[in-house]
Amino acid sequence: MTEASHLVLAHYHPAPGQHAAVLALLEELAVASRAEPGNRGYDYFLSPDGAAEILIVERYERAADFAAHRETEHFQDLAVRQIIPLLARRWIEEIPLG
Repeated sequence: MTEASHLVLAHYHPAPGQHAAVLALLEELAVASRAEPGNRGYDYFLSPDGAAEILIVERYERAADFAAHRETEHFQDLAVRQIIPLLARRWIEEIPLG
């Protein structure tokens, strides 16, 4: 397996009352994303202090693989059309590793 050279941290803050719905959709997105060529990991974590933040940690072989991920049908359907409208805020960090 090729090592990841591109790390993505996505910070999601669900709107009030939407946390469970976001987590359910995120699990579907994680399964589909892990099967993509160039994906080397897709995990998400809940804030340990009880805050509503969900941290998604994505690892890709190259930045181009992350760009391709954002164009997939599962990302467009699950993230863009379903998850993002349920968020109060979000931000993305891209970190080159190589």
